Amino acid sequence: MIDKFISEHLINKDVEVYLGNKDVFEGKVVGSVDGVLSLIKDGKLTYINTPKIKCLWEK
Repeated sequence: MIDKFISEHLINKDVEVYLGNKDVFEGKVVGSVDGVLSLIKDGKLTYINTPKIKCLWEK
């Protein structure tokens, strides 16, 4: 369900993603499908398991 929200509202936007503890990732959303959020920052891709996301926000 969060994949659909991200795809509809946050594609191509800069975000920070909080997974708990000290796990925070940031980058531009390039996709969110099949339970995987894809962020790009400084030319490097990061893939995040969406069920682990506690919250995310636009920068």
